[in-house]
Amino acid sequence: MVDKGYPGNERRRVLRVSFPKIRGYRFIQGIAVSPHAEVHLAYSEELNHNVAVKVVRLGKPVEEGLSDADRFERERELLMRIRHPGVVDIYDWGSGPDFRYIVTEYFPAGSLELRMRNLLSTSDSIDIFVQIAGALRIVHTTGLCHRDMKPANVMLREDGQVVLIDFGLAKSMDETAPLTTAGEIRGSPYYVSPEQALGNAVDQRSDLYSLGVILYEMLTGERPFKGSTVVSILAAHQEDPIPRLPDALARFQPLVDGLLAKDPAQRFGSADAALGMLARMKV
Repeated sequence: MVDKGYPGNERRRVLRVSFPKIRGYRFIQGIAVSPHAEVHLAYSEELNHNVAVKVVRLGKPVEEGLSDADRFERERELLMRIRHPGVVDIYDWGSGPDFRYIVTEYFPAGSLELRMRNLLSTSDSIDIFVQIAGALRIVHTTGLCHRDMKPANVMLREDGQVVLIDFGLAKSMDETAPLTTAGEIRGSPYYVSPEQALGNAVDQRSDLYSLGVILYEMLTGERPFKGSTVVSILAAHQEDPIPRLPDALARFQPLVDGLLAKDPAQRFGSADAALGMLARMKV
């Protein structure tokens, strides 16, 4: 998406998009737009505060996998299964003549992606890591895999609470029906797991790999796997060795290694396992 996340007061380019007509909401501006969805800032007359309205325009059905409308409906259903401070609140949903929409909380404090534009302290990085892992524990316990973990999908409430958003790619881990068309890979190439890069089946360990990428980036200010093209970035996830942390951060290397293992079988099996190692490190 352009201008990823739900920005707050930071400088941003105002998107020129047409607002849907939904009774009870006064649209203020576009926040983000992609080929699949739009996100708008709006004022809710019922709630008496600003909200984020995610809209998908109804299009033609696809021959394989889920249409954007089907995927959107799945996102709503999955979010309704989770009630936790670390997962975005859903206030309302509905449909119009040619669109569907979900209304969620708005985050004036912005995203982790925005926060990471300046290097985080080690203590802040670990605090955010613990919060994300705790939210993922709930998501995974509910039987879901997020599949699109990245800093733009981690929002911050004004009290510092971390919140996961954008469950458009989420799936039940016992689901067998295809969610993407053959050969299609969704998600940011910088944060996908090796198995996701290959288009293979994924489970909670794929989310933990993405969390490992986020942790490395928070600690160092650099992404662990890079490339000049999407193909080369995906290849780096599969082939490049796990980078070493600087000496000052070397105590976190076992945690990073356990999150970024190429083989899911060698990776932490749960968020609790990763948090347990961190606790044993007594940092």
